[in-house]
Order: sequence, then structure tokens, then C-alpha cells
Amino acid sequence: MKKIWNSLIGMMLGMVLMLGMPVLDAQAAEYTVTATEAVLYTNENTVILSDADDSAVVISGVAADLPIQVTGITSNGYFQINLDGQTFYIHGIGLSAANTTNQIYETIIAQKAVFPEGMHWTNDNYYGWKGGTYTGGFGCAGFAFAVSDAAFGNTRAQIHKDYTNIRVGDILRVDNDTHSVIVLEVKENSVIVAEGNYNAAIHWGREIPISQLIDPHSYIMTRY
Repeated sequence: MKKIWNSLIGMMLGMVLMLGMPVLDAQAAEYTVTATEAVLYTNENTVILSDADDSAVVISGVAADLPIQVTGITSNGYFQINLDGQTFYIHGIGLSAANTTNQIYETIIAQKAVFPEGMHWTNDNYYGWKGGTYTGGFGCAGFAFAVSDAAFGNTRAQIHKDYTNIRVGDILRVDNDTHSVIVLEVKENSVIVAEGNYNAAIHWGREIPISQLIDPHSYIMTRY
């Protein structure tokens, strides 16, 4: 879907340029950009801009729930985005965090570009979390927190131990509260996870039986 969407955007932008339609009628806005990596989704307020300025409209009336690769956040309240290799902008109200299981899964999987299989990752790696349960974490926890934030933004987490209610994107503390994983898929009797500091590296796709998740000290952190 993402490749199809990007191709369609590229075609539409090409038509705009070919027909000589104006894409920017005002002076470029002044701002700075803070680099970031995330996948967010279009909504009813999405307008694609050639600059971080509401007057720089390229495409309006964008369909909702389409994945967008965010590459930065501007100091004046816009997301810098990448579409088909080109840089555009969307106002902050025009993109939303994932809000369905499928969107959350797609957003998490997109983080493979940031955290590829086999990437070195140990307790020397730290990430500050937006989930609120903890301020941040090292190693396995830091990786799970970073991927979780990409999918859920600033949504606060809650802790529970109902192993019949595990959902995609939940962070599981396992092995008697010594290791963190994030859920990619929930099966009847097991979960598929991604994890950091697994043999000192990032790993995607390990399957863990649900029976092995349950112990006196482990628990689930959910942002649903």
C-alpha cells in the first residue's frame, strides 16, 4: 500500500508541474527542522505542502489512513515527510499516530529501516520513553520503547498481567522481568516479537509460547 500511495503521489505531483499549476505563492517560511524517523497516518485534515507554510498547497483532499514516512519536525509546527524520494510538508494536525492493529503493525515493521536485523544493540544503548510508566530504558527496554513510541506517539502505557489480552504493539517483560520484547503478532498459543539486546543485537521474528511469558515477576505494558 505504501509503495502504491507513493507512486500515486508522484504521478499527481508530476501532473501539477507539467500543467504549470502554482505550488507556492508566498515567500518560504523560516524554520528549523529536527530530524526524526516515524510512520504516521493521514486524516481528514491532511494537506500536502511544498513548504512548511499553509499557503504552499500541492495536494489537498488526501484520503485518510494512508501511511506517511516522517523525516523531521519543523520549529513552526509541521511534519517534514518523504514521498517517492521527494521532501514535502504536512501541518501537525494533518497526521495521526496509528490507531488500528494493522496500522500499528505496519508502523512497527517500518522501524526495521531504523533498527535492521542484526544491528548491534546492548545495554549501552538508551532511549527516553514517552509512555510514562518509565522515563526510559537501556538495551532491550530502550529498543522496545523506541519502536513503541513510533507506533503510539505520546499515548501513556498501562501495566497488566492478563495474558489472554495481549495485542500487537504491547511491550512484554519476560524471563522474570529481565528482558523486554515488543509484540508483532498474536497467535493462538504464542506471540511473535521484536527485541533489542538479544545476543547483543536487534532481532525480528522470534516466536515465544505464551506459557513461557507467565511468571511471578513479568508483566505487560499496553498503550491501547
